[in-house]
Amino acid sequence: AGGDADFRDVYIGLRNVPFVGNIRVGQFKEPFSLEQLESANYITFMERSLITAFVPDRNTGFMAFNTLFSDRMTWAVGVFRDSDDYGDDPGHDGDYSYTGRVTFLPWYAEDGKKLLHVGLAYSHRSPQDRVLRLRERPEAHLAPRFLDTGNFGAKRMDLLGLETALVYGPFSVQSEYVQAWVDAINTYDTEFCGAYVQLSYFLTGEHRPYDRKAGTFTRVHPKKNFGFTGGDRGWGAWEVAARYSFLDLDDRRISGSEMSDFTLGLNWYLNPNTRVMWNYVFADLSHEGDASIFEMRFQIDF
Repeated sequence: AGGDADFRDVYIGLRNVPFVGNIRVGQFKEPFSLEQLESANYITFMERSLITAFVPDRNTGFMAFNTLFSDRMTWAVGVFRDSDDYGDDPGHDGDYSYTGRVTFLPWYAEDGKKLLHVGLAYSHRSPQDRVLRLRERPEAHLAPRFLDTGNFGAKRMDLLGLETALVYGPFSVQSEYVQAWVDAINTYDTEFCGAYVQLSYFLTGEHRPYDRKAGTFTRVHPKKNFGFTGGDRGWGAWEVAARYSFLDLDDRRISGSEMSDFTLGLNWYLNPNTRVMWNYVFADLSHEGDASIFEMRFQIDF
């Protein structure tokens, strides 16, 4: 793990602020991407999709956010500055980034067992020292980075994210698309993009729980926890899933390559805090070759 401890979400805030709703100051996730805002403890697969090459994560900043229409709509907007894992400014020159997200539930029934989620996010970013580098692994954290643009000069980068998700009982489908426009230095302006679509189904009848105040999915609770004695007499929750994602980091003079991933997953939720995960990833790197990756995780969170 590197032998050190990092700050994750460290912030203070106020609730029920007149005309605003809520405000937050500190280090936390910027409001961009359904998949990124969902806790790593709750995501369907062991790793997030390839679009994380673009998506901002935790940074230091200020954010205002609230819900509307009886929690059917969420909005969030913030001003951020890139920081390291301790929330410190790394000492590089760079302007502030501006990020916002809006989500809506056109359909919400049976206490979330059936729903349709749509969302839109935008971020205007200024790279540190006017240098940008985009790279990504094939949805396996221990694998090397197959995609890499290398360092190149850039004045700014604009990100547009589109997201949608459908839950219909034990079945769900979720998809996102991210487009990046880069105002490059000493070369042509550049465009990159990435997307994914994933399907999942609970063999034991559960559904993906949804947090209406955050506009994200949250912890799965099995109908019956795994066990053979006392109150636990069941096999937990079993979920099968599949995902296709792609990332294109090639444009004009920038050669970061292209890659497509196909992932199969099997999740066993013994109880709300414990699960075993199996993933198979087939990664196809354009003009280079492919890789087959098998992963397994035993997870306890509290």
